[in-house]
Amino acid sequence: MQPRTLAAMLARVLILLRARLAAQHEGAALPIAALLMQALITSAICGLVRDSTTPFGYALVALSISGALIAVPLLGELAYLLVADESGDWVSALPVRAIEIHLARTAQLVIALLVLSLGALVPAALIAPHAIGWPQRAELVALGLGQAVSLAAVLLLVQATLRGRAQALLVLVQTLVFAGVIVGFAAGLRLVPQLVAWQGPDASSALAMFPPAWFAAPIAQVDLSSAWQFGAVACTALAFVVLFLLPAPPATHARGGSPLLSRCLAPARRLAALVWVRGRERATFELLFDALPKERDFVIRTYPLLAVPIAFLFANAGGEQGHARDGLLALLLFVPGAYVPLMSAHVPGSTSHRARWLLDCAPVGRDELDNGAIKAIAVRFLLPLYLVLALIAWSRGGGELALRLAFPAWVTAVLVLRKTWRTCVKGQPLSTAPDDLFVNLDWIGVLGGLGLGLTIVAIAASRLVTTWPRGVAFALVLIALEMASDRAWRSPRVQPS
Repeated sequence: MQPRTLAAMLARVLILLRARLAAQHEGAALPIAALLMQALITSAICGLVRDSTTPFGYALVALSISGALIAVPLLGELAYLLVADESGDWVSALPVRAIEIHLARTAQLVIALLVLSLGALVPAALIAPHAIGWPQRAELVALGLGQAVSLAAVLLLVQATLRGRAQALLVLVQTLVFAGVIVGFAAGLRLVPQLVAWQGPDASSALAMFPPAWFAAPIAQVDLSSAWQFGAVACTALAFVVLFLLPAPPATHARGGSPLLSRCLAPARRLAALVWVRGRERATFELLFDALPKERDFVIRTYPLLAVPIAFLFANAGGEQGHARDGLLALLLFVPGAYVPLMSAHVPGSTSHRARWLLDCAPVGRDELDNGAIKAIAVRFLLPLYLVLALIAWSRGGGELALRLAFPAWVTAVLVLRKTWRTCVKGQPLSTAPDDLFVNLDWIGVLGGLGLGLTIVAIAASRLVTTWPRGVAFALVLIALEMASDRAWRSPRVQPS
């Protein structure tokens, strides 16, 4: 390639890159809030371990925190850079080649990764123990940047493989990674006393399967094999190749068809429409049942939040027996209901918000629209969630308890959804652009009260609802409360403008 031709190509790539960065941050130079949050978390955890660990152990902790903090945005905002490209039609009309567009997109992702990674790596390097010299601290930052690129290559390769083919599996992978990051933070603190004995990576231990250990190996002050010394460089080089070879995202991310889970829930959908959903609520019920699962922003923001308490309880469940086991499994069934308001708060967001006129012009009242939406969420999202919770309880040896309490726990979650809807949901369903969605967190303290209340309900249910007649009576009481709340929802009130 001629030098002038190469220079012209690089100039076009830089123009595209500047345009993409400006559009991503809307004029903001840096994501200051995200960087400060990462710096705060990293400083707190690294400050706890810096005086009680080896250089390798400290590097392992710092790189684990950095990797966890970068994994979350990779499943959200950063993943969107390679999952969909809304400007694809406009860019393809420009006098640029496909490779230049791809280079600009890859450079944008790498820059975003490096900037966010520095928010965790720089504080970790600054407060490192004295045993780690300044050259090694600079090396720690470089190793963390290489880890971020490698992690991005793996996660985005999974996304590129599954998008459009197995969306449900992709959501499951994203949820598992998010829950694993949150639970890993809590579980990892238990290993702090062992860090003092970790002088370096050991190929014969489970630590060899932990990716941050590969990148922390060069910091170890012991003799290492060539594989440990150059493994991080090899992973980083391979990651850049993968990122460059990833296919271009589609210009749009709309999905047609019916997801597998929706087809499996078809009998429950028909039953709800027959005995629970009123005629004037039917339109919203059917719309949200079909449309909400296809809203990627809603799914990626709500599913992982519901998975976090499940992961904590599932991970902490051991060999308990008797009342201890029943109490833990009851918590598993009831406590996730406290996170339902976080799900409902994101219902107004939609990438198809310009079609809100369908609801604005509907010949039904706001209460009927909301009531149909509540019932759609109850059947489409909460019902499969509680089926999964019941299966987890069954696998933990609480099969009879799961059969007695799973349905009452689902009805309890529906009651929580209904009672908190008007507080947490601002706007009509599917009526606001995801980027413009404002989630008012003034009510976030309600979650603590809900969690405490549902904990009390769970413990009481595990102790009192011990027979099938009591289980049936408990379910009937909750059904009566839901029916009364459903009727009260139609009471006259001032309609929002």
